[in-house]
Amino acid sequence: MWNRQQVKEQAKQIMKRNYWKMLVVTLIAGILNAEYVDLIQAVEDFIPDNVLPSMFSSILTILSGGFFVGLLSSIFIGNVIRVGEYNYFIKNHYGNPALNEIFQGFKGNYLNVVKIMLIMELKIMLWLLLLVVPGIIKAYEYSMIPYLLAENPNITMDEAFSLSKQMTTGQKMNLFVLDLSFLGWYFLGFLCFGIGALFVKPYDVAAFTEVYLILKESVKKDECATDIQTD
Repeated sequence: MWNRQQVKEQAKQIMKRNYWKMLVVTLIAGILNAEYVDLIQAVEDFIPDNVLPSMFSSILTILSGGFFVGLLSSIFIGNVIRVGEYNYFIKNHYGNPALNEIFQGFKGNYLNVVKIMLIMELKIMLWLLLLVVPGIIKAYEYSMIPYLLAENPNITMDEAFSLSKQMTTGQKMNLFVLDLSFLGWYFLGFLCFGIGALFVKPYDVAAFTEVYLILKESVKKDECATDIQTD
């Protein structure tokens, strides 16, 4: 199947070929994701009031304090950008895609992407509200959905949830351990005023993309084997 060392080594090889574009993609995704609210707040806190024009300052205050603005941004922009980010990394496995691949989610079946990502996050949230551990398990069960949408924005909701469940069956603990293996890197990054963590993100996403591609092929082989047995 796959192991942690295997996918991390493959991610390193891909980074040697195309690291700086990967970094730019993760930075764009971070800025355009829901994290932009925190960024705006940081700008407002950092720059003295007498430097900012009053109108601009008011706009920043509204944006940074607007819960619904942040929520809507996450639903209609952030989640779609996340799918686009994974689309870039999937194509980056095979070659050297253009940076604008990160916006692919807006070009395909946009409303389908928004709907499925929203339902996915609502389900995870509800599970987390019930019990933390089942919520975390469900988060890993649904973790392949953004990748599936990246490759097929027309996929139905039932197909997306079913395929992600198939791909992660027996793999959730392995995915969790893979996540844990990056904690040391992120810790070192945060020691460098937090900026260093930004440089770890491409490595993290690239490794999980490798897992997705392996699990996708595994599911295809299982389906082929089932079809042969049926015939």
